[in-house]
Amino acid sequence: MDSSLIQSLFQVITNNIFLIIFLFVIVETALAVTIFLLMRKHELVLQDVSANLLKGFRDAPDKDSTANVHDNFQSALDFMKYKISNDPSMKKSFSENAKGLGQRSVLGRYYNIEVIASLMSTIVQIFPLLGILGTILAIAQTAFQNSGQVDVSSLSNAFVLAMDTTILGIFFSILFMVIESALAPKIERIINESLEFRKIIANIQLSTNDGDS
Repeated sequence: MDSSLIQSLFQVITNNIFLIIFLFVIVETALAVTIFLLMRKHELVLQDVSANLLKGFRDAPDKDSTANVHDNFQSALDFMKYKISNDPSMKKSFSENAKGLGQRSVLGRYYNIEVIASLMSTIVQIFPLLGILGTILAIAQTAFQNSGQVDVSSLSNAFVLAMDTTILGIFFSILFMVIESALAPKIERIINESLEFRKIIANIQLSTNDGDS
């Protein structure tokens, strides 16, 4: 490959390395905001689902306003499993309540959350690499500009560029790692709840269909 083409490519990337870093920051921030909004919406759906599943059961657990949405939802799932294990005929009652919930977003929303969380995790790992890239570009730029000869001014500029990109890469990596760690337990709980809910509903609907046939 022509060395002038490589030099031009390095020059373009070097001149825009900070723009590239901040573009990744914008993308990562947008992903974090999106996943937060998805989780908030998921909680609202869980409230509706919990109320609909326990509709008509006088011995259903009371709604605890002091507990969070996930605890109330888990309480509803535990109540369903308890009732069904003691009286399999309860499946039909729960099946009636579950009608229309099969297509509710609670069954699929966790997938979107999981995908976005995976993207967030990947971009977090990219930030240190961008810092290393800035260092390599700074060294390469110095070599291309001076044809292998050491120039104090160019070397100083390269050092500043290398330090700035490395510091930015590490800083944003740590920042978003903290954000990701704060979101991770809730994401895992949402995924586990959704899978458990889907398993219970599928079991109820399958048993009800077998009974009808």
